[in-house]
Amino acid sequence: MTSPRLRARSCAKINLALSVLGRRTDGYHEIQTIFQAISIWDDLEFCPSSKLELRCENLPGVRAEDNLVWEAASLMASTLPGNPGVSITLRKRIPAGAGLGGGSGNAAVTLLALRRFWNARISDADLARLAAQLGSDVPFFLNGGTALGHGRGENIRPLPDMRPEYLVVVFPGVHVSTAEAYRSLNLGLTSVTEDHRIQRFCGQLQNKACLLTGIFNDFEASILTAYPPIREAKEFLVERGAVATLLSGSGSSVFGFFPGEESASAAARGAFREAWRVFPAKTLSRAEYLQNMFG
Repeated sequence: MTSPRLRARSCAKINLALSVLGRRTDGYHEIQTIFQAISIWDDLEFCPSSKLELRCENLPGVRAEDNLVWEAASLMASTLPGNPGVSITLRKRIPAGAGLGGGSGNAAVTLLALRRFWNARISDADLARLAAQLGSDVPFFLNGGTALGHGRGENIRPLPDMRPEYLVVVFPGVHVSTAEAYRSLNLGLTSVTEDHRIQRFCGQLQNKACLLTGIFNDFEASILTAYPPIREAKEFLVERGAVATLLSGSGSSVFGFFPGEESASAAARGAFREAWRVFPAKTLSRAEYLQNMFG
């Protein structure tokens, strides 16, 4: 039995801290990162259909079958009797390839929405296993909020919610190859699985301390050097009064925290580069993230 129609929001993330510890023997990299959900989202709509269908808006040049929403729906359907169908519409707002987890969030929300839409008896643990098959960031988006990711980023430990903060995200219109970003770090095989900076960050969260001065990203130095438009976006945020700025993921978006909603909105209005996409936003607690997903 399916629901008549279901709408969902798929929110973005930033990385408040990102430590790359080295290459693993399986070819991936060992990382530790602090994920944070933010109030920028894509819209998804699920309608009854006898087959799997996907229509994407604002995502030119990408075949439906290559989209993570399609992959998530196909994977979910394959676990259920009769391989049920659904018609999905994805309305993109989060820029692709921006380090904001747009595609990963779409995949996670698709899993959660289809469990509800198809009334499927799938446990949270099984859903998490499906999410990990789809990508390293996908498991985080099952619950959002603030969380520690380790391994490839797929192992998630929820952390206490950080206090609400206002920010501006700037996507400067350039794309950074993830493989190239890792190569720029010139790392050997990892011999450690923890970074003391991450542990200190987690401790500050536990103590409800201000985190903004402690944000860091191991990719930032090499990416800002290699991509002047990204560096210019970061400099813009500093000039407009951001109290802390950082690259998100391996790029190419940068974000800056501002003292309040008004100053963040004013900074966003002051952006003038034609290639930029600029988003004022707010951090989301775990409860806000889940409430925002299905309204």
